[in-house]
Amino acid sequence: MQEEFRLHRLSRHRFEKQSFNKAILVTGATENHAYHLPMGTDTFAAYGVSEKTAAKTPGTLLLPPIPFGVSDGLMPYPFTITVTAETLAQVVFEIMESCIQQGINHFLIVNGHGGNNSAIDIASRKVKKAFPSAKLAASMAWWISGPKLCPRGTFSEDYGIGHAGEAETSAALYLVPELVDMDKAEGEWPQSPSEVKLFTTIPEISKTGATGDPRDATAEKGRLMIECLSDYLSKFLVEMDRTDWNFTRNDWSFLDQ
Repeated sequence: MQEEFRLHRLSRHRFEKQSFNKAILVTGATENHAYHLPMGTDTFAAYGVSEKTAAKTPGTLLLPPIPFGVSDGLMPYPFTITVTAETLAQVVFEIMESCIQQGINHFLIVNGHGGNNSAIDIASRKVKKAFPSAKLAASMAWWISGPKLCPRGTFSEDYGIGHAGEAETSAALYLVPELVDMDKAEGEWPQSPSEVKLFTTIPEISKTGATGDPRDATAEKGRLMIECLSDYLSKFLVEMDRTDWNFTRNDWSFLDQ
């Protein structure tokens, strides 16, 4: 039987029986995902990837996920909860600070929501400044990396990218099928000028809250995507442990094999 690695499920007695040398922190979101996906899709998916990764990688402590992110671009679609980038950055910093003070200073952040990127960058720079020996890495966009790592042809040519699109819907069908309403799934591709960037919120450009086509999503695609990405992340962590988290190297292509 595999030892428990999820922090919120560990007692002190069970925690101290094990040895953890690194931690995974999930940054999620609670926000509208069109009419067919649960509000917690970003958190469910990133945590699902992280659970698989930790299960495959000895010495990995999986922290409880942060369920709120920088989701102001989805307001006022119901029911979205948003925090500022500064707030999220401080929460991420203080969580890692707590781990460092208790002996874990190697981290993999698995991000579930694109709006969190700037907060993760701010927090990571702050950690490195305060704790120079800390080692940090991040999987910033599972919904892009996961489909790209799947066998060719698993997803459409755009890799199923989009908010509540094929990739996110496939992940939800695999992880939380009871929360998905595929009979409400609609495809929508908001358009923009080829040579002009539009600074918009999703409600300004989408009728449904989706940017993509979820109708070809399947649970099997979700399973493949999460397995492929967790394999990649586990291989990365194992190599980091083997080399004492030395990031200086000329070739990272071994991760793609």
